Amino acid sequence: MPAKISAAIYFGPEHIRACARLPETGLEEKIFAYEDAVIEEVFSWVQQYPVKRTHICLIENESVDLFADDLADTGFHVYQVNIHTLLNWLATAPPQAPDGTTERLMLRYLETQRPPQYESRTPQTDALLEMFDYLDMLDTALEQDDPTLLPEDVQERMERKSLDMEEVIDDYRQAQVQAIREHLMTFPELMTPEILEEFFPELIESFQHPRH
Repeated sequence: MPAKISAAIYFGPEHIRACARLPETGLEEKIFAYEDAVIEEVFSWVQQYPVKRTHICLIENESVDLFADDLADTGFHVYQVNIHTLLNWLATAPPQAPDGTTERLMLRYLETQRPPQYESRTPQTDALLEMFDYLDMLDTALEQDDPTLLPEDVQERMERKSLDMEEVIDDYRQAQVQAIREHLMTFPELMTPEILEEFFPELIESFQHPRH
């Protein structure tokens, strides 16, 4: 069986620094400047390595979650480590010689600790986007007062029971909003400030007016 390739990518304050340990040639390192296409550059660098053999460590961070999803969706083995976990591990298991850089420390952690593999959020994100699209369709039909913009099952229900379009849309809308809320509670990592404000206004209210 071909030996695996270990890689670590660190999104630092000034540069993105990456390194990979190859069985044949040893350590390879790369520094990327923060520019408009930097993620594409990092992705291209990773793609030079065989997908199924390459294991990649990232620091757990909201800003790199989409990148982690893309890597995992492509087929790479992706692992995320919390920075506090990494530093605590360094304190309890210091190397015989200094690692020298954060990405080398991440590489050593990946190779010795075997953290759990990251699971892509893409299926959950796609499901959420479909829910948003359905909600937009209901709102558009109501705004334009056009029942033909509604799904066929909704139109059939209106015709069969001679229901008012606004009333029917309101029922479906409430059900969809509740479905979105439940999806977000199951996968809170998909939450953004905008989504939180729109679908959980009661939480925003409680933050602004704490109970005494």
